Amino acid sequence: MATSSSSSSEEERSLRECELYVQKHNIQQLLKDCIVQLCTVRPDRPMGFLREYFERLEKVKISTGGEGEWNS
Repeated sequence: MATSSSSSSEEERSLRECELYVQKHNIQQLLKDCIVQLCTVRPDRPMGFLREYFERLEKVKISTGGEGEWNS
């Protein structure tokens, strides 16, 4: 059974890995840009808008070689 300190240490490591992943893939900026577009456009079908938004981003990323950051 894990002790409280080892459990806390594991949680901290997991959180740090998550933070690094978010930074590496520029997730925070990606979501911010998406939300700005959502609030600007205010579509009647927000879920459909989000799906199409991310599909467009994926196509752009693929057409630019699939590397680097996503740009909107």
